[in-house]
Parts: sequence; C-alpha cells; structure tokens
Amino acid sequence: MSKQLIKDIKDGDFVSSFFQIEGGQLNEFKSKSGKFAVLNLSDRTGTLRAVCWENGEKVYHSLEVGGIAYVQGRVNVFNNNLQINVDKIHMDEHREYDPADFLPVGEVDVEARFAYIGKLMDSVQNPYLNRLLHAFFDDPEIAAPFKECPAAKSIHHNYIGGLIEHITNCARIAETLCEIYPRLNRDLLITGTLLHDIGKIRELSFDTKIDYTDEGRLTGHLVIGERMIWERIRNIEGFPAHLENEILHLILSHHGENNTGSPKRPKMAEACALHFLENLDAQTKRFLQIIEGTNSPGKSAWTTYDRLLERYVYKGYPDDDEPGNGE
Repeated sequence: MSKQLIKDIKDGDFVSSFFQIEGGQLNEFKSKSGKFAVLNLSDRTGTLRAVCWENGEKVYHSLEVGGIAYVQGRVNVFNNNLQINVDKIHMDEHREYDPADFLPVGEVDVEARFAYIGKLMDSVQNPYLNRLLHAFFDDPEIAAPFKECPAAKSIHHNYIGGLIEHITNCARIAETLCEIYPRLNRDLLITGTLLHDIGKIRELSFDTKIDYTDEGRLTGHLVIGERMIWERIRNIEGFPAHLENEILHLILSHHGENNTGSPKRPKMAEACALHFLENLDAQTKRFLQIIEGTNSPGKSAWTTYDRLLERYVYKGYPDDDEPGNGE
C-alpha cells in the first residue's frame, strides 16, 4: 500500500493509509447521548484532524498515542480545515508501514559514510584504539542503529542518518586539524571523534518519532557512551590504563563545560579540539537548518525569531533581489 501523505490530501479524497496518533479527546454529542472521538493524526509532512462518529469511545480507548494506525475515511472541510470522517481505524499490529513516512530522513549516502569510517579505523595505528573502534563498528548490533540514529531530537541533524553525518563531518575536520597541528595525537583524536556520540544510539528512540529513552533522560549520551566504551575496553587484553583514562576523558568532556552537560571540562589538547570541532559542526548545521526551514514571508533576508538562539538569523538576499538592484 502506498502512503498518502498529509500534505497531498485534498477535500473529497478517500483516505486509506497509515498515520501516527498524536492525541485526541472524547466529545459529547449535542443532539443525542454518547460521545464521538476527535483525533490528531500526523506523518512527516504535517498533521490532520480525524473524527470517529461511530463507536467513538471504543475507538478512542483502543488507540495508542505515538503508535501507528491504519485509517480509512472521506475528507471534508470543517471550520476551514481538512478533516477525515473515519470509517475504519485500528492500530497497526504487523508493522506494515514505512518508518520513513513518519520521520525526516537525511540526504547523505549512509553506506559511503560508513565506508569512510572503516578507512579511518584502519588508519589508526595504535593497536588498542584500533581494536576498540572495530569492537564498535564491526558489531551489527551497533552498526545498524548507528546508521539510522539522529544526532539530536531537535537542535541539529535531527533526522534519520543524522548521527553518521555529524560524526563523519567531525572526522573530516579532525583530520584537517591534525595536519595543521601535527603534535596532536591523531589516533586518540580520531577515536574520540568517531565514538564521542556513540551513546546516542541508546539515548534516543527513533522508531516513529524522535524522542528520548528512559536511559537517555536519566543519564544522557555522555555517560552512556562512557559506559559502552568502558565495557568494551574490559574485553581488550592489556589495554593501557593511561589510554583508557584519556579516551574516556574525551567522551566525558566533549560538551566543554559543566553547565552544558560535561562532567569534566577538557584537560587535554585533543579533548579541547574534539569539543570545538564537534560544536562547530553542530552549530553550523543548526544555523543552516534554521535558514532552510524558515517560514519568513516574501523576500525577507531574515528568518523568523528563533527562541532557543534568542535571535533572528540572517539568510541574505538572492543576487537579483538585493535592495537597490535595478533601481
């Protein structure tokens, strides 16, 4: 069954497709006893109201907020907005939907990025760090979610494939930084760069919506990542204690400051480098996503106000729209 995207649905359409249940409520009929259900449906393109006039209470209590439901019905206009008058609705028990219909997906070639990580791993000369990297990325239970995981819930690279895009961007910067500053321990910085956000595969859930897991909310990806690395180091015979301390320090300090989530501030040149290079990629992508997603009207050179950044972002003018052109 091909997915009918909400953005393409029009008045009069017959809908037969999967949607995510965002929420809903039961309302009393005005002219008879009983209740009808008003539901909020969504997919990656938008939201849509749906109404179950028949068996409203039974339907309402059978649905799971955040789950995917199969919906059939006819679309009409109510109060200037589209809504589906539902004929059939039930939760999808056999996972017949495509998760990509409900989550934004990145545009990078994930397999090419993963191949680049493979080459970087093989370039690490330190045998202990090399084995540590292979212990992660050669493990299908790590590699599979790593290729799909977003890098964040909302701030930057918040889409399927976002994490591997962020990590490989950071690695390219790290390689260049090591050329500029050859005194940096390249093996250590590359290893820290590739593993600094590995905890996000357990911090975030990304089945039908991007959200935090219980583990993610309670401990966060720095601590989760530190634990994951510590566990794998235990299986590498002879792993030097000083090297373990150094790689774990890179993980725990990469947010830079205590008030931005790091249990420790950077105390090594490589840790300082990792903090700034990963923040460079994250914040640059954040600005670009704000510019690309802005809904500012007309030919404005500015985005709408961003509450988290507490500022407007300048996006510039196309060459032929610059004030004064043609005057």
